[in-house]
Amino acid sequence: MQETDAELACEAGQGDANAFAVLVERYRAPLVGYMVGLLRRRDDAEELAQEAFLKAWREIGSLRMPATVGRWLYQIAHNLAMSHVRQPRMVPLLDDPPGRPGGEPGAERWTAVLAAVARLSEAHREVIGRRHFGGQRHEEIAAQLGIPPGTVRSRLSRAYSQLREMLVKQEEL
Repeated sequence: MQETDAELACEAGQGDANAFAVLVERYRAPLVGYMVGLLRRRDDAEELAQEAFLKAWREIGSLRMPATVGRWLYQIAHNLAMSHVRQPRMVPLLDDPPGRPGGEPGAERWTAVLAAVARLSEAHREVIGRRHFGGQRHEEIAAQLGIPPGTVRSRLSRAYSQLREMLVKQEEL
């Protein structure tokens, strides 16, 4: 019988590296996909996902609600990605490689979208990120968050509406 994420998180919190390795295996591909969507560069996404898992391993013993381990991992990854995007650039924008925010046409728009997503509530940010950056289906998101698929669809609809409003207001400035 397959252990739940909560059971694995409890075991990992007590120092079981094998339990944590199972969590890494379950979440590595979706987390990398999520971060590729945020960063638009697979190599950066893979590096930061690895960093997220290292941070999680160091802190998993302090996780208060093991059933939320998936949400917690995504939050760590999201925070690392946002810090990465905000870092001062060492090279001029003209020298940025294609695919990186700032290095291609539409980069300004992409930055505006990421900034707008960051201003959404945590619940809306999470479903947008998992759906569009992580490529997950409504049912997968619902199962991981412990909510009905209809709630996922409702949150996505509300998030889209809020994003449209924010981006229209920004364009008007």
